[in-house]
Amino acid sequence: MLKKLLAIVTAASIAVGTCAFSVFAEDTPAAATSGKCGEEVTWSFDESTGVLTISGTGDMYTSYTPVDQWEYYPLRESVKEVVVEEGVTSIASSAFGQREYSQPSAYPNLSKLSLPSSVKSIGSFAFEKAGLTSIEFSEGLESIGEDAFSYTTKLTSIDLPEGLKTIGPSAFTNSSLTGDLILPQSLNDIGQDSFQFTDITSVNLHEGMSLGGCAFAYCNSLKEVIIPKNLIYPGRREINMVRSNKAFIECKGLERVTILGGGTVKIPLGGGDKENGLAREMFRGCSSLKEIIIKADDISYVEAYDIKSAGGDILGTFDITNNPIFYIYKGSTTESTLINAGYLTNTNVVYIANKSVLEEAVKSTEDMNVSQYTTESVDALNKAIEDGKSVIEDEGASQEKADNAVKAIKDAIDGLKYPPADYTAVDEAIAKVPDDLSIYTNETAKAVTAAVEAVDRTKDITEQEIVDRYAKAIEDAVAALELKPLGSVSGTVKAPEANNITVEVSTDGGVVYTTGVANGEFTIPELESGDYEITFTAENCASRSYNITVEDGNVELSAEIHLYGDINGDGKITTTDVGLANAHAKGIKTLDGYELTVSDVSKDGKVTTADAGAINSHAQGVRTLW
Repeated sequence: MLKKLLAIVTAASIAVGTCAFSVFAEDTPAAATSGKCGEEVTWSFDESTGVLTISGTGDMYTSYTPVDQWEYYPLRESVKEVVVEEGVTSIASSAFGQREYSQPSAYPNLSKLSLPSSVKSIGSFAFEKAGLTSIEFSEGLESIGEDAFSYTTKLTSIDLPEGLKTIGPSAFTNSSLTGDLILPQSLNDIGQDSFQFTDITSVNLHEGMSLGGCAFAYCNSLKEVIIPKNLIYPGRREINMVRSNKAFIECKGLERVTILGGGTVKIPLGGGDKENGLAREMFRGCSSLKEIIIKADDISYVEAYDIKSAGGDILGTFDITNNPIFYIYKGSTTESTLINAGYLTNTNVVYIANKSVLEEAVKSTEDMNVSQYTTESVDALNKAIEDGKSVIEDEGASQEKADNAVKAIKDAIDGLKYPPADYTAVDEAIAKVPDDLSIYTNETAKAVTAAVEAVDRTKDITEQEIVDRYAKAIEDAVAALELKPLGSVSGTVKAPEANNITVEVSTDGGVVYTTGVANGEFTIPELESGDYEITFTAENCASRSYNITVEDGNVELSAEIHLYGDINGDGKITTTDVGLANAHAKGIKTLDGYELTVSDVSKDGKVTTADAGAINSHAQGVRTLW
């Protein structure tokens, strides 16, 4: 390190005298094939292959070192390839190139450069005028310094890494790149004069980057350029002055420019910033321009067109010496700005449909997850999107057509439908519901019925959780069913002939139990809770029914049935019974209830004098009733 510092100090002070001497020649033997080029970085050279290898960890020396002060400089004619190994984080300024444009190439035979992922930056003039034909950039590279690869005239193509953020001024100027220039999306800052390639045919810019002055000056093979929204246009440094940003100055072959939006224009010499603008003299000297398509309605700043030959000071943002056609939105801020700047005439304007809303509508669908929707509704949306894209591509499409396409996309989005929810679990739960719920308590049976009736069959898959709750509610209600408690009815029956009595129990649904009565006593076991009708019948007797309610426990009942004609129920048929029947028949005293039933010996549903006569015949022993 002491030797290196001595060399730098000596080189800086040697101009004081008229004589010069080489410290480098004394301190670094020409035959050396290895040494240090950073605090933790070393170099080594393989004479048989011409490969110079840089190894170690961290940066090369960070303070500026002229190209001829590096220890490996005496080998410069023999270096064919530079290989930087993993661990090295930067390539120093002037490591293999010199700042003086007037000087010849320091490494004329260096044709190949390989960089590892650990290298984050390449310093200014690092390979200026080197004989590079190919560069293997690493994905870890973030910045390329000023003039890093300027005048590398043998370099015909470059593949910039995706992680690159900054390209310094004149980084590749006066190189020989041909074809397309693909800029990584991560790139934030393009320095002035960076890509002055005569033979590049296209370049991709992206929103938000800083576009340096003269970045693409003199790229005469460019035919078309698309300018994205929100670019930053810094001023351009020229020796000790700051001038206008001339990003595409003198691109003589440029015929078509499409501008998608304005950016921030940095006005030199304290002029401040202009928002929603385009850089001053941006397309100056682009004399082949035929079409300028501005797909933005809010451009509020462009530099006025002021021909120098007519006494003006500035050739404005656009060169309109070839009378290009401007395609703009009618009635927009952009139109007013261009009129005020002197660009528009009655013959060079074509009004185009404002498709920005349509473009946003199409873009909004790009990340939509439509996998959950029905095929039919997704197909409808896809058709609306494709139709919208066709309108966007159709430069002659009307505003009405663009507006209708927007509406079609919105309607299709609103019309997206989810498939119906899966009701399999619900159907399985319903299948478990008993056919006869009447044997269960009213409360638990009603809960099952309510759970089944609550099922809404219109739910879609986004409401599957609700449908699953339907199934669980039914399952839970079925599991909670409680059988009605069992009870019994017992008691005594008084009848003329107690051993010939039958008991019948019925409900609205029919007879549920029948039994005989022995010795005037009966028991009906295991009746569910509920209301019943119990009917007693016996030979020659009028049937008699009682309404009972059975709950948990036993019901006691004392019943009595009479012979037909025994109206007063004293066990025999007498003239008293005849008188009761006759009084009813003649309307003197009405019988009702069981007495009426006993009086109707003809069993025709009414009590007449014929019934009274039949009862009288039986009482007199003339003719019995049975």
